[in-house]
Amino acid sequence: MNIGIFTDTYYPEVNGVANSTYQLKRGLEELGHKVYVFTVTNPNANIESETNVFRIASVPFILCKERRVGCPIIRKWKRVIKELELDIIHTQTEFIMGHLGHKVAEYLDIPHVHTYHTIYEDYTHYLRIPGNKRLKGVVRSFSRHCCNNADVVIVPTDKVKKILAEYHVDKEIKVIPTGINLNKFMKFNKLNTNKIKKDLGLLDKHVLIYIGRISEEKNIEEVMDNFLEVQKIDDKAALVIVGDGPEMDSLKRYKESLGLRENVIFTGMVPWDSIEDYYGIGDIFVSASTSETQGLTYAEALASSLPLLVRKDPCLNNILLEKVNGVAYENQSQFLEGYKYLINAMKSSEFKNKIRNSIEFLKGEKFAIDVEKVYMDLMQEVRSYCG
Repeated sequence: MNIGIFTDTYYPEVNGVANSTYQLKRGLEELGHKVYVFTVTNPNANIESETNVFRIASVPFILCKERRVGCPIIRKWKRVIKELELDIIHTQTEFIMGHLGHKVAEYLDIPHVHTYHTIYEDYTHYLRIPGNKRLKGVVRSFSRHCCNNADVVIVPTDKVKKILAEYHVDKEIKVIPTGINLNKFMKFNKLNTNKIKKDLGLLDKHVLIYIGRISEEKNIEEVMDNFLEVQKIDDKAALVIVGDGPEMDSLKRYKESLGLRENVIFTGMVPWDSIEDYYGIGDIFVSASTSETQGLTYAEALASSLPLLVRKDPCLNNILLEKVNGVAYENQSQFLEGYKYLINAMKSSEFKNKIRNSIEFLKGEKFAIDVEKVYMDLMQEVRSYCG
């Protein structure tokens, strides 16, 4: 098949949608398909190393500088894309590039699959404008409109499927967890990891690690509050926060207000090519977010043999196995009990092996195969209808 994937975010950007799209392209190509990605320009992209990636002129998004907004000339791109003889279009986002993908699918009269990755109503706090509280309703209507424009919708978890049902999305919804490249996280560079630990002063520490976006919806203040109590029972504990985002300065001030200095470390953004080495410095992965649709960093942590100590949330169904690969908490006392259990359990190599084995079902190869089946079933349905 000739497959067109449209996304407003793509490698080398570090986020769940970009990573999922990158893994999908690779997986589908390994299955023998020709995959074209249509995305925005990025000053950090190495375009010479990219194959079948079309980057459309873009500018930074005024409300979130780390994201970019495409500026496509739709008529021009319709002509360019028509020459590729696409069989199906798969949109990954709901904004400019997703809209372009929808318009091209209509123009070429070919099937259109859409993946709904992000629960946007959890992000309306970024729009600090009058009437902000009404935005959740607007966002739900927008999400419903985008999903109903597709022939089939893919979501990563039952949590998201339920939300779209509440939005009154009337298209068929398939649950397909995003796969990850497990091998990347199963083999970190020990020399690099030891150097990172030494540089950060962590050689004799029990390291709780958070990796992800530094933003309000991730609820990192709660992680820091819980860590403050952990320090009272374990003077070897340290908290490492890896990533960047709009709440960085605020969290650094919060750290000072709590009196947390040497034992809470912000690394800032780190290269994706070495992210597995940062997982390698940890003993327990922590998060207090309830805004995840799937939580790819949770899967990456498990592949790195790190147990999860995370706030209870429906996105964890089928991923977190209580006291097998982690602990889900609902309050601070449960967090502390979970910490004591996991830091002791991590002394066992058998426990670490169970953690890693628990995530086998998210192999990237299976992800591509499952998505391929959605494409084939949809195309067969279209052929039957036309015939």
